[in-house]
Amino acid sequence: MKRVILLMLLAGVLLVAGCSKDDDGGTVTPPPPPSDDLQAQGEVYWWNDQVFYEVFVRSFYDSDGDGIGDLQGLIAKLDYLNDGNLQTTTDLGVTALWLMPVMESPSYHGYDASDYRTVEADYGTNADFQQLMSEAHARGMKVVIDLVMNHCSNDHPWFTASNAGDPLWRDWFLWSATNPGWTQPWGNGPVWHNGSDGYFYGIFWSGMPDLNYTNPAVESEMLSTATYWLQDMGADGFRLDAIKYLIEENGVLENTGPNFDFWSRFRSHLDVVAPEAFTVGEAWDNTSTVLQYIDAGLHTCFEFDLATATIDAVNADNFTQLEGKVTEVAGDYPFQQYSTFLTNHDQNRIFEQVGRSASRNKVAAAILLTAPGVPFLYYGEEVGM
Repeated sequence: MKRVILLMLLAGVLLVAGCSKDDDGGTVTPPPPPSDDLQAQGEVYWWNDQVFYEVFVRSFYDSDGDGIGDLQGLIAKLDYLNDGNLQTTTDLGVTALWLMPVMESPSYHGYDASDYRTVEADYGTNADFQQLMSEAHARGMKVVIDLVMNHCSNDHPWFTASNAGDPLWRDWFLWSATNPGWTQPWGNGPVWHNGSDGYFYGIFWSGMPDLNYTNPAVESEMLSTATYWLQDMGADGFRLDAIKYLIEENGVLENTGPNFDFWSRFRSHLDVVAPEAFTVGEAWDNTSTVLQYIDAGLHTCFEFDLATATIDAVNADNFTQLEGKVTEVAGDYPFQQYSTFLTNHDQNRIFEQVGRSASRNKVAAAILLTAPGVPFLYYGEEVGM
């Protein structure tokens, strides 16, 4: 059973039984209870009994005084998150971790791997990661890691060889003799970039060249990478970054048929190599589009529309539309198979988005931790960062 009440108490969330005064003197009304039709039962899995905690290792806890958070620092603070003892009340009761990228990368954020099978040196070693898995599992905690499959760093040896014209690696990326002139789906930014001989494709920027998943060797290698982290390193699953963009088709850059087909094959691969592994996809899109990735085989995806509806409801102190959205989402997805959150590393923190109101922040937390779905907290939310 989720230790939700402990989490809420430690966060100061005491609003679910009645109203409380907002910071400016107004009344913050708690949301209504979910309607009866949300009580229907269905098949659930281990992730449905977890509270996930998103950690940016670089800024979490520094164990060696170099000013950079690291895996040993995270290990040192595991008892703060979950001490493994259900009788104590000094830990948060977090039961699972999502680690933002921990693979070798030239960037501070890590979302552009230069080595998919080596831990970022600033964070420690592969052995440190395996120790973290052991320590977390001993406390009954699961750990999923960010897997960034759409692109790598332009410092990755695969790309440097491809850019140099090496025929063994050229087709691991997308090249064009001329610039097709495509632009990013969310704006007018270029997606084709000057290389040593022609233009290469990178939907985010030139430092993140997209891998070419129409090349079977690329797909095989990335599936093997997933196997490595699950079987050799002990991870319990993946948060899958930028899942909309892996395979383009006829100038369409997101949500293509071949892209959905790939994620079906990815799920089939995991079912063979690690049947208990959990996947949560990042498809920053409307609910109807996100549902297609569930249909393709991912276990859950983040519900961005629901997160927005929650924050809007809290700020307006009006929960009627949110109640409808909760009902809609719960009815659209397989029973409980969607991931909920308030904000993440790509957004301003929830405390900012609710106008630095402690009361509204508490109501938002109460909704997150008691509504249907698989809840994710961004580190520091529990203390109002």
